[in-house]
Parts: sequence; structure tokens; C-alpha cells
Amino acid sequence: MSIRRCDAVWEPGPTCAGLAGIEGLGRVAAHACRMLVVAACLVAAPVSAAEGVAVRVEIDDGTAEEGRLVEIGAESLQVADAGGATRSIPLERVRTVERRVDLPGGPSAAAEGRVRVVLTDATSLAGDDFAWSGPTATLDGPAGRVELPLARVRAVEWRAEGAAASASWLDAVPEKIASDLVVVGKPDGFEFVECAISTISPDTVTVVLDDETIPVKRSKVVGLRWLRADAVVPVGRTTVEIDGGSLRADAVAWTTAGLVLDGGAADRKTLVGAAALKRIDYAAGRTTLLSGVAPERLDVEPFFGALARIEGLAAAFAPRPVVADARHEKPGLVVRPRTVAVWRIPPGSRRFRTAVSHAAGAGPALVTITVDDRRAFEQAVSGAETVPVMLDVSGGRRLGITVDFGPAGAMAGAVRFEEPAIEQ
Repeated sequence: MSIRRCDAVWEPGPTCAGLAGIEGLGRVAAHACRMLVVAACLVAAPVSAAEGVAVRVEIDDGTAEEGRLVEIGAESLQVADAGGATRSIPLERVRTVERRVDLPGGPSAAAEGRVRVVLTDATSLAGDDFAWSGPTATLDGPAGRVELPLARVRAVEWRAEGAAASASWLDAVPEKIASDLVVVGKPDGFEFVECAISTISPDTVTVVLDDETIPVKRSKVVGLRWLRADAVVPVGRTTVEIDGGSLRADAVAWTTAGLVLDGGAADRKTLVGAAALKRIDYAAGRTTLLSGVAPERLDVEPFFGALARIEGLAAAFAPRPVVADARHEKPGLVVRPRTVAVWRIPPGSRRFRTAVSHAAGAGPALVTITVDDRRAFEQAVSGAETVPVMLDVSGGRRLGITVDFGPAGAMAGAVRFEEPAIEQ
């Protein structure tokens, strides 16, 4: 509890004054009313759940900064250390901001909630109640109150208390719909009603059907689905996780007063309580993982030479994505010698980052990385060593990776590139 000084001076009100006039009760009444004033002051000074939010900030050079989050602005964020000294970190260098769960006040456990709101960017939020009137919708739940434009909402699903989460009616929505849908629960399932959704209150869902305004009891409604033009739905580049779910945004601002997403766009501006912040992933929206993008050019020539011309045989030796395992914390891309792969570098990219290690087989493999045919990295990789790689690709157009056999054409094992990424 946070206690602040209350400068209110006690003076008997009508009730206290009456008690004060009774002989022997004046001092008791005065003390009791003073206690009421003190209690009122304590209630008037609630704890800000956002005070002292402890975070871990991952920076693009592989280091991390830990401390109390002070502010996230348009260009940088500020973190204060235990002594109160503040460090400013440019957002372009920030990969993730994550609230530490090992300290008091860390993120609460994920809650199912009675309401699930599906947003137009394919993320979702869980809560206890949803309402809408005018341009703004509200969701009350584990993140406190979330205020967001209705334009960001694709569907709302209500679940009976204690019922398991189910999106069966969402799966049954036709691929193309001509209007909003109200989903009415039936003993044997549900029914879609085509109409225009007007407002949502704690008791009713108001719809317009054939120019007639009709209130429908909320207890009968299990879901709502709005008509949305997918082609014009904006998807933010930054993933923001909060208590109860996640959202995507292009602009993120945070102070102890609250979390604001896309504050400069009226049709996307979303307000969340400051203490609800769990994680911000800046890197995801400005990172191209080579393991998920087909190379522009790929030449594979395995050790058996001419046999590679047999249909399908060379393809078995082509680069392949692999998941994280006991030895590797992150997913990667396994490349066998001899392979030459070239990827196009997205405009505005700044660096290429990965870590190279020996994946399988005997003998060292020679790894060469080029930027526009300029050799930027070359090293033989073998044994248990892991070689970090960070290259400047600013202004570059193509990134090439060659994994070749060892000295004098000796046999060589496959090479693993851990989460190879081009970052903007």
C-alpha cells in the first residue's frame, strides 16, 4: 500500500456533530471521524501498479540491459538502474523488452476469461466483459481496461462460465460474408443471423435488421463476427504482449500513465494499463529469417558430383530449416557442402546476424558469406565451436552464403546457421 500525507483538517460534519453533542462521546466521535478521514486518504492514494516495473531489454549486439522501465518514446526508451541512473537506448537497437517475472508484480498468469476478442491482425485478447458504443470498444480483464477502436475487432466470442475454450463457430463462418453476423446459441449448436451490429451493452446486443432496431439479450448470444475488408486491414510490425493476450502495432509508447499503441492513428489507437505490459518484440517486424525465405539462387553439388543430376537427389541435400533442440536454443538452417545460396536483401536492412556451428559429419567445412559478391566473412568451421557472425549489409542488394568442402576437397560435415536473420 502506498501512503501519502493527507492535509485534510477534521471538522465535525452533520453526523459527527450530532455525536459530539452527546456528553462523553465528543472525543470518541472525533477520533472515529478522524479515522474515516485517514481511511479516505488511503483510498484516494492507490498504488500505481506500473511503478517500479522491472524489465530486461535485449539489444542488437547480443547484450541486455536490466532495470526499471521509465519511458518508451518515439525514438528511444529509458531504463533506470538500482541507483536511479537512467540509460537511453535507441529503439532501432532494441530487439525485445520483456517484463521480468522473477520479481514481485510480474505478469499474471494467462487467464481464459469469459470473453475472447479476435482482432483484425489475427491476435486475440481474453477478458471478462466486452462493450461497445460509438467508435471505441472496451475489454475488461487481466490487463485492466483495454480501449480500442471497433475497427480493430474482427470477432467476439462469449463462453459460459466454466466452459472450455471453443472457437467452433468461428471455424464455421463462411469464407465470404455479406454482413455482420450475430451468433445465437442453440441447445444443439448455434445459428448465424445476418444483420448490422449497432451497440453492445452489459445486457444486450443491439442490431439492425431490415431497417428495424432489435435488442437481443446477451445471454442468448455466443459470438459476433464483423464484416471486414481483409485487403485494407493494417497489420503492425511490432508484437506487443499484455496480460490476457497480444496485439500488433507500428508505434508503441509507454509511461507509468499507460501503454499507447498507434497513438497517431485514430482508427487504430489503443490504450492499455501500464502494468499490463509483458513483452514487446521489435525485432520480429524488422527481421527476415533466411530459414523462412526461399533463396533467389540456389546451387547444390553434393560430394557424389555427377549423381546430383539425378532428379530429387540434390534436393535432399538442399538447405533445410531445423527447430531448436537440447544443444541449440534457437531454430536454424542446416546447409551441406557444397551449397551456394543467394538471398535478396530487403531495402533498409542494416545487418546480418547469425552463429555458425558444425552440425554433423566429419571434417571442417569452409563457410563464406558475401554481400554483393564482396567477401565479408570466411572461416573453416569444425568441432564444437560456435562462431558468431554480425555483418553490415547497409546498402547491399544480395547476401550470398557458400558452404564448401574442406582443404583439398576433403569430406566435410553440414553447417548450422542459428537463426540467420537480416535486420532492418
